[in-house]
Amino acid sequence: MGGGPDVTEAYKWLIGKIDQCGATKLGKFGNVVVIRARGNSDYDPFIYELGSVAAVQTLVVPTREAANDPALADYIERAAAVWIAGGEQGDYYKLWKGTLLERLVHAQIKNRGIPVGGTSAGMMILSEFNYLADPSTVTSSEALENPYSKNQMRLVRDFWIDNDAPDEPTPFPLLRATVTDSHFDTRDRMGRLVVFLARVIEDGWAKPTEARAIGVDRQTALLLEYDEVKTRPLTYIPKILSNPGVSGSAYILSASKTSKLDVSASNFTFTDVAVTKISEKSTVNYQLDVSNGVLKPIRIDGSIY
Repeated sequence: MGGGPDVTEAYKWLIGKIDQCGATKLGKFGNVVVIRARGNSDYDPFIYELGSVAAVQTLVVPTREAANDPALADYIERAAAVWIAGGEQGDYYKLWKGTLLERLVHAQIKNRGIPVGGTSAGMMILSEFNYLADPSTVTSSEALENPYSKNQMRLVRDFWIDNDAPDEPTPFPLLRATVTDSHFDTRDRMGRLVVFLARVIEDGWAKPTEARAIGVDRQTALLLEYDEVKTRPLTYIPKILSNPGVSGSAYILSASKTSKLDVSASNFTFTDVAVTKISEKSTVNYQLDVSNGVLKPIRIDGSIY
């Protein structure tokens, strides 16, 4: 979910997947666990009213000490769905990386196949590669000007790594080799997401044929599901849900076979970036070009969104 006012129908969809994923074995209907570093338990009554769940419990985990509290296990090991609230993904990385909390969530998703989601920063921490916005966030123009700015372009790839299974960098198969961004159109983040994708490829984190970037608009949710038993290789059918009156979209970016990439600070170039724009009623495919740090669309209407 791309942030802003929550998409109610997306929570209903998530709850509906609890039984389909077999997570009801963990309880009569299933417990939904909300995780955040700051805030309150407002999600609890809101989510509880949206479907057949046994309970909704918010865990506020504001320190590394709290993230290593053994009491967390009793909640997360009974979770039939996990939701990560918005906040600051840099805080999530600093406070939760390598802790019991991170290991418990990873194991519950991997071993139980439970549905999981997040909004804003909670969405951005789900992908294998994460932009931390730490110590400060970067705008599209700043990222295009210097893809390797030390102060604003901190990308990491180790949040979800399980030390007991280092060959499994993330418990989310559909978000492997992927970097994500939220609040997409309202904060004009296409330029910086193109840079994130370029960095993932240039730094050798993912092959050009596999690397992917996903941006999601505010008040919009991108729903992804797969059947790990029947589907080889893993494929998915994306679905978009937005709040009433909102024409939100998700954007899936990848390099093309004809792409050329130069990430030098003075001459950032990334040609033929493939974009799939998915809305509730349509899917549009087009390309973007970056030449000398200037982002240009390759589509009839001249828009990058």
